[in-house]
Amino acid sequence: MKARTWLILALLGLAACRPKAVEELPREELFSLGIGKMDNQVDLFLVRGQGNEQKIGVYMRDGLFYLANGSSAKIMELSSYGDLIFLLYNPQSNPPPVSFSSESSDNLAATRKAVAYPLARIGELAVDSGKRLYVEDMVSSERQLPDRGLGVLLSRVVLRFDRHGKLEDFIGQEGVGGTPFPYIESLYVTGNDELVVVCRTPRSWLVYWYTTSGSLQYQLTVEPASLPPLAESPAAVASLGKLVPDLERRTLYAVLYYNNQDAPETDPSRGYLTRIYRIDVQTGHYGEPLDVPPDAGRQGTAGAPQGELVPPSYELLGVNAQGAFFLLRREDTNLFRLLVLDRAGRPLARRNLVMEDSELYFKALRLSAEGIIYALLGEEYRVRIVWWRSDRLLKEEAGEGG
Repeated sequence: MKARTWLILALLGLAACRPKAVEELPREELFSLGIGKMDNQVDLFLVRGQGNEQKIGVYMRDGLFYLANGSSAKIMELSSYGDLIFLLYNPQSNPPPVSFSSESSDNLAATRKAVAYPLARIGELAVDSGKRLYVEDMVSSERQLPDRGLGVLLSRVVLRFDRHGKLEDFIGQEGVGGTPFPYIESLYVTGNDELVVVCRTPRSWLVYWYTTSGSLQYQLTVEPASLPPLAESPAAVASLGKLVPDLERRTLYAVLYYNNQDAPETDPSRGYLTRIYRIDVQTGHYGEPLDVPPDAGRQGTAGAPQGELVPPSYELLGVNAQGAFFLLRREDTNLFRLLVLDRAGRPLARRNLVMEDSELYFKALRLSAEGIIYALLGEEYRVRIVWWRSDRLLKEEAGEGG
């Protein structure tokens, strides 16, 4: 009898030690749009043929969605139900908008508006609390400048439109009316409506931080030689994966991947280590790093050929207004793992996200200030706008840890 009791207790103990299965975070489809050139459609044709030459930007704020369609040179503002509220478009690359051609009887009629503007090759976009629109665009060829020091062509600016679609000004490197930027990686608007422009060149990352009036406050250059070394393995090669601003503080977050090839084959840290560093935008100084938890079962580099690189584990999707880090990694073709860390790097929540990557022509994934993950998913015959209510995770997991 005693032996049976001990057996039951042992089995219960093993069950208690078994890691808890990661739950799936449900995805909600908000609306879908057709593929094409009409005002309520998204043009994906050139995207498929030209890769990333033509961008599609997506941004969500206050329950509204903004789409910058590079192939059609137009910007759409849509409700969470998919109603087209505002259209900023280039008449040379778009047919006359039919959704605004006559008076409508619904409640949106009074606020719907279409504005023509000669947009060229638009890309990233952001929106501030006053509904001012910040849009990346390319300047004309005569205004483009070669920068031999950076090894790039300076060709991008950020157009700023008021909430009615009227162009206020454009922002370049020095501020309003400034020199064009190199390639723009991303645009952000902080909680104080300050614009942050993140650029990339073949040799470095450049960050420009502006006041609400468009004056340059801070400019920071991040080069490979300036990345902090890995203390436990100084020979490890560091690479910068992403730069993201804090939405409430004058701080940048840098995601660094360390290729720790010199570690012994039996060392679980062999391969890639992922760390998040805080960078003071005023001084450029790096703070103490946060360690991103390793991928259990995914560090299998023992016996790997010398020089083989292990793909980075988690990628930083963004930081919410409370300073929580939202990271994603790919589990398989259509499954992704979400990890949420607090400011101190402690795990707050883990969930699985499903995206049919194998069936997508295009994907744009972002995080809102509230902590909602949303995406534009481009398929063969439609574009879907979806979200995962990841903002609720922190409340659900309060007191439960990771």
